[in-house]
Amino acid sequence: MGLREFLNISPKDATKEDNDALIQELKTAQLIMPIEITSNIDLDDIEEGDIIEFDDGLRFKPIKIVNENGDVFIPLYSDDLQLPEPTSAIDIYAKNLAEMIDDNPENISGVVINPFSNYSVEVEMDSFLKLFED
Repeated sequence: MGLREFLNISPKDATKEDNDALIQELKTAQLIMPIEITSNIDLDDIEEGDIIEFDDGLRFKPIKIVNENGDVFIPLYSDDLQLPEPTSAIDIYAKNLAEMIDDNPENISGVVINPFSNYSVEVEMDSFLKLFED
């Protein structure tokens, strides 16, 4: 079974082996992360066919969501079917996200996988980062 299949198991039906396998899958998973694209150009003034030069380049930052307790999470999605439309997003390996977060720590409580599905998975930031320690 792969990550998507483990994410579709009800928490009450999941065995310890299922949970352990989910963690192993997460370590190598490529997920979809919604992003906000930023630049120094006012993108609202651009018309179709305009040629744009980005002197400073484009930058992006993860979109964040807040749960009912006020905790901030980075939402990740296992596939396009889970991703809310429309949104800008990138494919990112979980390990690369952990490195990015570790290099630029913010006040983020954790990551949540498929936050709007029946069985979303919240992982506290410390636990997420520890998955990738060598």
